[in-house]
Parts: sequence; structure tokens; C-alpha cells
Amino acid sequence: MFEDMNWRPITAELLGTFFLVFFGVTSFVSMSGNEMLLEGAITLGLTLAVLVHILGPVSGCHLNPVITIPTFLSGKMKQDETIAYIVAQIIGATLGFVLFKELKPESGASDIDVLIIALVGTTFFVASLLTSQDPSSIGATLFVVSITAFGDVNPGVSLGNMIALAIDNEANWAFYGIIGSLIGCFLGYGIKDNIIDN
Repeated sequence: MFEDMNWRPITAELLGTFFLVFFGVTSFVSMSGNEMLLEGAITLGLTLAVLVHILGPVSGCHLNPVITIPTFLSGKMKQDETIAYIVAQIIGATLGFVLFKELKPESGASDIDVLIIALVGTTFFVASLLTSQDPSSIGATLFVVSITAFGDVNPGVSLGNMIALAIDNEANWAFYGIIGSLIGCFLGYGIKDNIIDN
């Protein structure tokens, strides 16, 4: 079982489901009021659109057992691959919900929370932008990262803001966002280079 398995598509399913939950699903379920629900629905839809665009060629971007199961039943997937996809989807979704819950962005973020939020946002941002130069995908990625309050993906801007805030002795928060963005930059490149392009 699982012999000669190509792990790239399974890893893409895990990462894709993680990003779908972390950015899309949580933004939809955590917002209330008609305008906020509309923003959540748009964020969810755009997150899925970006993931289909960048991960579709790698795994088909199922991100959902109800897509994987009929694909298997139609004879387009092997049993081992189907099981691995579903397990990866469940792990990715669980990680997305757990991390989002632990960060509690609505209750004020600690320094470590800022670092992790910037890391995840930048990883998604860099993997997407290095994969596609399609303006609609770039715009959707920027919307998703910004609307979910994870917009700290540009350490140059963050550093400029930190220097400006240093005048008022309020610069500490930006440091963690810069570090998270720089780590996310390398992770995003790693995903692009080893999972999407390999």
C-alpha cells in the first residue's frame, strides 16, 4: 500500500486545504452581519479560485473528499491515492482551524501571533505570485491576504512603518511581522519550487 506514491499532489492537497480553511472558511464562518458575510463569501470564493489556479495542475485541487471520492469511482484515481488525498485534506483542514483558533485574530495578537500570521500570509502570497502572473489571480491573492487581516506580507513596507513608528516608541510589533514575512517568503518559494514546479 502507498508504494510508488507521488507525494507532490498529496502535499498540494494538504497545503491547499489548509489555506482554504485558514483564509477562506474561517473568514466566512467568523463574520456576522450581511456585509461581513458577503466579504467572507467573497474571500472564500477568491481563496478557492487562487488555489485552483496554482494547485490545479499539481493535484486537481480537490480539497474536498466529495470531489476525490467520485474521481476514484470514475476510475481516474487509484485507491491508495484516494485514501492519501482524503487523509491529507482532513489534516490540512484540521491544521487550518487549529492554527486560526490559536491565533484568535479578533482578540488582539501577541508578537508570536503577528509573526505566524505574517508567515502564513506571506507563504500563500509568495507561492501564488511566483506560480502565476495572471492579474486576476494576483488581485485575488492580494484581496484574500488583505481582507483577512493578514496583510503584513511586505517587509519593506513594514520596516518603513516601523521606522516611522519608532519616533513614537511604538515599533516593536512590526519587527515580528517582518521576521514572519521573511520566513514566509522562503516557505512560499519552497512550496513553489518543490511542490508546484517539481
